[in-house]
Amino acid sequence: MVTWILPACVNEERSYYYEVDRAFETLKTIFWAQNRSLKSIAVGDIAYIYESTPVRVIAWKCRVVAVNVPYEETKSIDDSEFEHGDGSIADSYIKLTAICKYDDEGRQKLSYATLRENGLKSRMQGPFRPNEKLLAYINSIEPEAYHETITGKLK
Repeated sequence: MVTWILPACVNEERSYYYEVDRAFETLKTIFWAQNRSLKSIAVGDIAYIYESTPVRVIAWKCRVVAVNVPYEETKSIDDSEFEHGDGSIADSYIKLTAICKYDDEGRQKLSYATLRENGLKSRMQGPFRPNEKLLAYINSIEPEAYHETITGKLK
């Protein structure tokens, strides 16, 4: 199992943005474009969703449940109400299921500034695998809300 950080554009002033919180709260499972940076992502991997400017925090922890999904098969989950602007269509997608959402306190501990203090070396411009120090820090933050249950439902 590998861990990833996936930045999401949530800035309403951009030509394209995605309402990550509403999408996961409503659907629990979404499709995410699988670009070249994610060619080695695998089922079972963990993906943390980083909400970009103006939020600038890790907000969600997800599990990868499918990879290399063709665009035509992504229509089984309609997230169009959370997508704004002209997003491009990717050749393939990964399917992510939310494990947990971080509350305000957790998000504060997972802010860009705090991540920089705890091992983040790069800018959050594309998917990447965190180094050991950063991953240990992220894993030390307990999510306070929306834990995965035995039934797989968010509570």
